Amino acid sequence: MSKSLLISALLILFVFSTKLISGDNDILSSLPGGDEEEISAAADSTDALTVFSAKIKDKTVYINWRVLNPKDISYFEIYRLDPKKKDYKKINESKIQKDDFFEKAANSTSGFVYMYDFEDEPERDGVYFYKMKGFSGNGTVLFEADELKIGITGIKNFKVEQNTPNPFNPTTNITYELFDASYVKLKVFDLIGKEIATLVDANQQKGTYTVTFDASKYANLTSGIYFYKLETEKYSEVKKMIMTK
Repeated sequence: MSKSLLISALLILFVFSTKLISGDNDILSSLPGGDEEEISAAADSTDALTVFSAKIKDKTVYINWRVLNPKDISYFEIYRLDPKKKDYKKINESKIQKDDFFEKAANSTSGFVYMYDFEDEPERDGVYFYKMKGFSGNGTVLFEADELKIGITGIKNFKVEQNTPNPFNPTTNITYELFDASYVKLKVFDLIGKEIATLVDANQQKGTYTVTFDASKYANLTSGIYFYKLETEKYSEVKKMIMTK
C-alpha cells in the first residue's frame, strides 16, 4: 500500500472512532440493526395493544390487557363466546373507560403503558373463548384483540335461585337449573339444622325446574329463618329464606 493511501485510511478510521466515542447518533442510526429506530417507533406508537391474557383463580377468570400510549381510545368491551348461539356476546354491563386502568407505568423508551383487568365468573365447567375491542369516542373500533382460549373446572353443575316470594306465607317457589343430568336432593331445614321437608329426591335431566314449598303442610312451623339445600352428586348449595305469619 502506498504511503498516501495508508494515511487516508488512518484518517477515516480516526474520524469513525471519534464519532463512536462521542455518541454521534447519525453513525448509530445508520448501522444495520441499530436500536434508535426501534426506540423512536415505540415512543411514537399510540393506542397499541401490547398484552391480552387471562388466568384463573378461585373459579374466576381474570382478563388482563395493556395499551401503549392511549390517545384516541375511549372505552373497551369484553366478549365471550356463547356456546349455544356460537357467537360472541358482550359481557361487561357498562363500558370500561380509558381511565378505568388499575395501573399506569412510565417507560423511558416507550412512553406510558396503561394496565386494565376484568373479572368473569362462568356458571359451569368448560372451555371459554374471549375477545376484546377498543373503541374511539364515536364508536369506531380501533383494534380487536386475538381470541383467548381458557378452560375452567370445579364450578357447580347447577344454579339455584333465591326463592320467590321471600319473605313468604305460606308458599314459596324454588327454581334451579341443572347443567347436566344428575341425582338431585332438595331439602328444607330449620334454623338449628333439623330437616323439615324433602322436596326432591330423584334423578333429573339437564334443564330448569321449579318446586313449591308449602309451609302449611307441616305442623308447628313458626315465623322465622329457614334454609333450603340443593345437592347433586358433586356439589351442594344452601340458601336462606324467611317465613312470616
